[in-house]
Amino acid sequence: MSNRDALLELIENDRLSPLFQPIFDNASQTILGFEALIRGPEGHSLEFPDQLFKLAQEQELLSELELACRNAAIQRFVQLETDAKLFLNVNPNVLKDESHPTGSTLRLSELHGLTPERIIIELSERYPIDDTDLLSEAIAHYRALGLRVAIDDLGAGYSGLKLWSELQPDFVKIDRYFIKELQHDATKKEFVQSIINLARNLNAKVIAEGIETQAELQQLNELGIHLYQGFYLCRPVQSPPLHPDSQLIERIASSHRPNGDTIAQLVKDAPSIPSTTKAHVALDLFTGDKQLTAIPVVDNGKPVGMLRREAIMELFSGSYGRALYANKDVVRVMDKNPMIVDWQTPIDLVSNKVTDDFDVDIYKQFIVTQNSRYQGIASIRDLLRRITEVKVQNARYANPLTLLPGNVPIHRTISQYLEDNKAFEVAYFDLNNFKPYNDVYGYSKGDRVISWVGELLREVFAESHHFVGHIGGDDFVTISPVAATNRNKYLDVVARFEAKVKEFYSTADQARQYILANDRTGERAQFPLLGIAIGIVQPDYYRCNSYHDVSDLAAEAKKRAKQQQKSACFFSHRRFPQLILDD
Repeated sequence: MSNRDALLELIENDRLSPLFQPIFDNASQTILGFEALIRGPEGHSLEFPDQLFKLAQEQELLSELELACRNAAIQRFVQLETDAKLFLNVNPNVLKDESHPTGSTLRLSELHGLTPERIIIELSERYPIDDTDLLSEAIAHYRALGLRVAIDDLGAGYSGLKLWSELQPDFVKIDRYFIKELQHDATKKEFVQSIINLARNLNAKVIAEGIETQAELQQLNELGIHLYQGFYLCRPVQSPPLHPDSQLIERIASSHRPNGDTIAQLVKDAPSIPSTTKAHVALDLFTGDKQLTAIPVVDNGKPVGMLRREAIMELFSGSYGRALYANKDVVRVMDKNPMIVDWQTPIDLVSNKVTDDFDVDIYKQFIVTQNSRYQGIASIRDLLRRITEVKVQNARYANPLTLLPGNVPIHRTISQYLEDNKAFEVAYFDLNNFKPYNDVYGYSKGDRVISWVGELLREVFAESHHFVGHIGGDDFVTISPVAATNRNKYLDVVARFEAKVKEFYSTADQARQYILANDRTGERAQFPLLGIAIGIVQPDYYRCNSYHDVSDLAAEAKKRAKQQQKSACFFSHRRFPQLILDD
């Protein structure tokens, strides 16, 4: 059988199978949608999409293959019985193929019972596009049918931003190249940040795809992206999870370094009504309370919508409004897709979701849940006010070089552990031979070393339960709940420090393993290469009266670690300050 016949056989006999990869929305802890990825039969020469589409292009069967893929994806997606969106990959060149039947996606969606509003057409920038005018017309046609558009692999080709500005996509998916090891590359960070800023101005949502490590996810969190896709979260499968399970939520939560504030701090009690409530009853509630702007609609403890003042008032504003709608259920006029957020969601994540909405109304409320059950409401205005307060506070106390929390947040964190009577561990990090390094190489390179150490600690202590602070200069601290795994993290810091620190020296200094600099008396002396000393203590929260006691313990442990004159950890057995008796 020829290659052409093999491809036709797969198309004509419906032997193409879709896999689905979830796109996770961290702000609402839901699955936004699923990207459909086509596969041929397992073990077949055309099992993988690269082979399929390359052959289809060569044999001028691209249109036939595209339609078969869409049909298989939509049919299987409907069987999943999910309310999420379907992301369909489309080669943009097929849209200008005269033989390609127009309206085929709409017909397929109608055939299988999938509303067009739930379909997002993904146009990959990996395919060269030489006629953007014709492509724009095709996109306008899609939009007129109710479909939405995403640019896939942004940055992979040559037309990215031009294509973006011309097509005005609803979603932008950043190419995997810019996500891979993003945390180590300042240029990639700058590119991603630029995309985020442009997206907000153009009212598009940004999806980071190809996430494969926790460090990448953590960096995306810090940049303000909350829509994720990648192997680290879930691989493409035939029957994907329809809702994020506890392990997935925990995996994402562990990559987020929260400021400690959650939506629980903003939630307010608010009466709710069931969806069977009659419209005239809701009208009476609004007219009886001029301050009431929204009423959550809750059935069996779970929110199903939000009834807003403007909607009910408009309903009754017409001459026949009361006669027509007074005895109708509020389900007919409520907002069926209100913003719903779990009460433990960090406020900065919710802020990212809110600011993604170009037309956000700061006076609107959103629903807060606990374990998916109605808890209360919070206002966008209060959320943005709190975010502003937190940012001002963080900027005030952050170290300007590393942007890590400074002394005030460090003291506050220790004090909180002591007040809560929780077992915790403090590690004090200091660099050996840093002054002579600064004298020889200059403050600029010294700052580079300090910045690198800060980033190293961020990576190793990435989970949200660890606090990483910068005391000042080359002194850092971590504060963590007591755990057996902490010891491995300290040893990992030492190993990674030793593996990379030589890169901050000249070739000659690397070879001789020391530098020449003036000692404290002004005499020339040999100084070993930089090392990192780590002093670790587990304070007794009953016998330490304040963060001053804990600081003294940590400082003493750090001095013991520095006595070794090389990278080392010292685990102190002292848990409370020594008593000083007056003779």
